[in-house]
Amino acid sequence: MTDDFEGRIYTTGSDRTSALQLQADFDTLRPKHRAMIKKVATECNEYGQTISFDQMKSHRRFCIGRGLIDLALSDNFDEDLIRSVCYAATGYIMNTAGGAVGHRNAMEAEQCKKYCNHVRYDEAEMSYEDETNTFNLRFPNNQKVGK
Repeated sequence: MTDDFEGRIYTTGSDRTSALQLQADFDTLRPKHRAMIKKVATECNEYGQTISFDQMKSHRRFCIGRGLIDLALSDNFDEDLIRSVCYAATGYIMNTAGGAVGHRNAMEAEQCKKYCNHVRYDEAEMSYEDETNTFNLRFPNNQKVGK
C-alpha cells in the first residue's frame, strides 16, 4: 500500500523489522535528545502535519525518524541543524525544525535521511552562519565517476 505523501506504508516483513529497530534506537537516546525529537514532533502538529510513527508507520515517517535519530547521535544535534539539512534537501528554509521536517513528503524525507546519515558519520562539511542561524552543508558526491 502506498500513499502519495507518506509513501509506502510499513505493514509486514522487513518494513516491520525496520519500524521496530527505529523504536529501539529512539529508546536508547539520551533524555535530552528524545525531548528534542518530541519538541520537533509537537511543532509539526502546530503546522498541521505529523511525524508520529505511532499513528502511522510510513516510509516518510520512518525516514524522518531515522534522520532525527542519526542527528541526535552526532555531536551537532540542534534545531538549526535540522532546518539546514531540510534546506539542503529541498531548497527552502523554514522557521522551525518541526515545520522543516513536517512538510517533507516521502521522497524529500528520504533525501533528508541520507544527509542526516552523512552528518552522523562526519561525512559532511559544515560551517555555521551566525547571521542566519543556519549551517552551510556540503555532502559527499555519491555518484559513480566513469562509465
